[in-house]
Amino acid sequence: MKKFSFLGVLTLFILVTSCNGGKDPSPDTQSFEIFLDFWNTTGRSPEVRFDELKTSREIKIDFSKTFGGQAVGSNFTNVIIDNFRIIDQNSNNYNIEKITAFEFRDNINDWKEDVEFTMDFGQSDDISVVLVLDRSESLGADFKNVQTYATNFVDKIFAERKSVKMGVVDFADDINSFPITANSSSVKTYINGLQQGRFTTLYEAMDIGIDMLQDDDAQSKVLIVFTDGTDNNSKFSITPDFLLNKIRGDNNTYKISTFTIGLEGKGGIDKVALQKLVANGGVSEFPQNVTQLQQVFEKFSKVISNVYNLTYTRNQQAIPRNQPAKLKFVIQTTR
Repeated sequence: MKKFSFLGVLTLFILVTSCNGGKDPSPDTQSFEIFLDFWNTTGRSPEVRFDELKTSREIKIDFSKTFGGQAVGSNFTNVIIDNFRIIDQNSNNYNIEKITAFEFRDNINDWKEDVEFTMDFGQSDDISVVLVLDRSESLGADFKNVQTYATNFVDKIFAERKSVKMGVVDFADDINSFPITANSSSVKTYINGLQQGRFTTLYEAMDIGIDMLQDDDAQSKVLIVFTDGTDNNSKFSITPDFLLNKIRGDNNTYKISTFTIGLEGKGGIDKVALQKLVANGGVSEFPQNVTQLQQVFEKFSKVISNVYNLTYTRNQQAIPRNQPAKLKFVIQTTR
């Protein structure tokens, strides 16, 4: 019996090593799928819409949005999809390595790889970020840690991308702001000089941050919101629904993505509101303590700087909206 057990284990080991070349598969390499409907009613006005139910849940994009495109010359059309990120449930960020295109063909009732119509990708270097920071008394001595994490966040964002601008909106019983600038040192000096105050004017502070970004011309706009409490001092008319409608109703080509952080165990956060305020591919995180908060700021610095623009190129064949082409893209990534 002992001899048989040893041979069985040995056989299993040989089978495993022969299948993967003796190397453990990397857990940091993963594939994701996105599904789209494509139509082009005039031949020169292409549009796509993501299928949220079929698309991998790690894909962060505005699923409510129809992405429009334009004709390129006399033969092609391009649809540009902005603010595209891949983030898993632990807020880990993925880098795109390759995208393979497929189209569903009725004649074979299956997906066929498409080598003529492709999805290209590139990282957006033009990023503007506004930090909305809670400085209420409930943070106590931990506010010094928040300032440190925020200034480290500034350093990492500016180090990751060539064209970065950042501003700050800070709130307690009053609201102050520092304008969007490309000078990282001035942003850090401002954050380090913040003083704590009473109350939590969260929604009005977010409203100011949204205005700052909507007046900016960056291709990627990000609102980062940190609080340890529940709004208790904003105007009655400024609610999460008001803020979301303002973001979604933006007439600018490039929309704002919102990320929210709620530090638990202090003033008592409103998780439902903070989750609702996530928009355009953002995520929310709820650290239990300041140690976890530091980790969230570090993860968000990678997630925010690693934003993609996708470009789908196709010919000018007219395709009706009620009979769209069904597309699938398999994205190979690394972490």
